[in-house]
Amino acid sequence: MASARQIVLVDNCAISACADAGGWKALVHRYQVETVEEVASEAGTGYQHREIIDPEEFRAEVMIHPVTRAERLERQAEHAGLGVLDDGERDLWIHALGRSDGWILCGPDSASMRFGVRAGLSDRLISLEELFEKIGQPTRDLEEHHTKRWLRDKVSEYKVEFVSDQMKAAGAAKGNATSKRGRVLGGRR
Repeated sequence: MASARQIVLVDNCAISACADAGGWKALVHRYQVETVEEVASEAGTGYQHREIIDPEEFRAEVMIHPVTRAERLERQAEHAGLGVLDDGERDLWIHALGRSDGWILCGPDSASMRFGVRAGLSDRLISLEELFEKIGQPTRDLEEHHTKRWLRDKVSEYKVEFVSDQMKAAGAAKGNATSKRGRVLGGRR
C-alpha cells in the first residue's frame, strides 16, 4: 500500500505508461520517485527512441541512483535470477536489494516481477493503477498490465510456480540422496 511521499522505484515501462496517461506530474509531486541511471537513460530515449520526458526535467524531478559494476557482480552472485532481466530492471533490483528503507517498486515487466516474487519481495510490488488511485489520478487510460488485478494475478501465478519449482527441487534432492544410500547399502550385500 503506497502513501504520499513514499519511495517509489520505477522502471521505464512504468514511466512511459505514466507519461502517456498524463499522470507524470501528479506522481512525482505526491511520491518520492526514484530510479537508476540505466532506466533514466532509457526514459530519455523511450520506445523506438521517442523521448518520454525531457531528460533535464526528468533529472530535476527524480532521484537517480548509479549502480556500479561491483554492485552488479555482488548482487548477481547472491541472486542468479538477476541475469535474465533487461539492464534497466536488473539495475533497479540491484539498487532495491541494497536498500533498507520502505521502498516499493512499480514496473510491470514479467521477468522483473517473477524475480521479485522469487526474492521474497512480492509485497514491495505495486501497480501504476494503485499509485494513481491513491493520488486521485484517473486510471481509465492504463493498459491491463498496469492494473492492480493484473499484478495480483501475476504475483499469484509466480508464487505457485516458485513453490512448485521448490517442491520439484526438494524431490530431486531427496531422490538423489535415497539412490546414493541404496547403492551404498546394496554394495555391502
